[in-house]
Amino acid sequence: MNYRFGSKEIQQLYQAKLTSPEDAIKQHLHDAELLTFGCYAATPVALTKALTQAAKSGFLTKPVKAFLFRSAAEIISMYRDVDVLKHIHLILPFIGSEIGKLFELAKKHRNEIQYPEYTPSHFSLMEKGLLSHYGVPDVHMFQVSKMDKHGYFSFGLDGSFSIPMSQCAKQVIVEENPNFPFTYGAGLIHISDVAGIVSHKSDLLTLPTKPASSVDKDIANYILPFIHDNSCIQLGIGGVPNAVGEELKDKNDLGIHTELLSDSQLKLIMNGNVTNKYKQINRYHTVFNITMMPDQTLYDAMDANPTILCYPASYVNDPNTIAKNDNMVSVNSFVEIDLFGQVSSESIAWHQITGTGGQVDFVRGARASKNGKSFLAAHSTVKGGSISKIVPKLNNIVTTARTDVQYVVTEHGCANLEGLSNHERAQALIRLAAPEFREQLIFEAKTMGLLA
Repeated sequence: MNYRFGSKEIQQLYQAKLTSPEDAIKQHLHDAELLTFGCYAATPVALTKALTQAAKSGFLTKPVKAFLFRSAAEIISMYRDVDVLKHIHLILPFIGSEIGKLFELAKKHRNEIQYPEYTPSHFSLMEKGLLSHYGVPDVHMFQVSKMDKHGYFSFGLDGSFSIPMSQCAKQVIVEENPNFPFTYGAGLIHISDVAGIVSHKSDLLTLPTKPASSVDKDIANYILPFIHDNSCIQLGIGGVPNAVGEELKDKNDLGIHTELLSDSQLKLIMNGNVTNKYKQINRYHTVFNITMMPDQTLYDAMDANPTILCYPASYVNDPNTIAKNDNMVSVNSFVEIDLFGQVSSESIAWHQITGTGGQVDFVRGARASKNGKSFLAAHSTVKGGSISKIVPKLNNIVTTARTDVQYVVTEHGCANLEGLSNHERAQALIRLAAPEFREQLIFEAKTMGLLA
């Protein structure tokens, strides 16, 4: 494409490509077979509404596959319609409560619709899996920032999947949202590479910050001694990662290389705790691929900050990339762990509740980093203490293999499983369980031959 435009030519091109959501769908999607979307805050609101309305009206000539990430409830609800699901076959790499409701509807109408499917994948390999199985998308649609004077839109809050899809899709349609911050990195697209522009202002998806509980803080206190000045951090979603982030305001020269840029990490940047000066790659820059903040003011704080770079998950989550930064510390949560050290983080009783995501990517990357450490942390119990998260045998889908797990943390302590035998692992994990469950766990461990 030709990027050599003056400001007058850029504005003329902008006006020529500006269209309504309905016309964008009619012009570019009539014969489409595969659609992809930006995820989380980058899923386009107006274009999704136009697409689902077009599906209901019978506009699509044949069922279309749509690779849809977890998004705002408003967006997922648009697909929760039998007449929409008759024409759109959803491929889902993440599950959430709203998508759960969609599946409830789908089960009642299984024989009438294109039944939605969940696709497991490490986040770092999701792009490769989609392209190898389905081929390049006919259309990729996502939200972007307002165009700058040079003719560039920023991917803003999501480069995870949108960057590679926008580079290979046959056509790209952007939904320009003035609420979107302009971020740098690989997440920029020139107006020359865009087939259509829809201008639509909408509220951004937010992730409310759940205040850290006393148990979250107890768990965080076992992790904090391992995070030093100059450490490079990745924090996942949840009370424990947030509690860790909130307690790092006495650290200096931290680095950030993370899948999700959370509010606790952004506040560390704003507070001056993060300089990234001791990173081995992307020095002086924070690197992320998605972000969700609790409110618009924090999104605004990201706007035009040249030290915050957005890159695709295939780069950010690649364990080989992660390992290049020394002193990498990764903190993520889990649903259940058994006495062998096998971890489930995406299901409850075999029922998918989220996605595989980037946990294994960062567990492996942090462990391979020079002086790196990977932590999987959670409360030892759920349901008011009635159920132990440490169990004899895993009753769930395995997310992280026992051979990948390094540090495991609950409010009862921290155990490094690296190098331990089955016998030693069982002993270490039983010590992390709530006291009222330890006797039964010892009995089960003996029954399984893990303890004498």
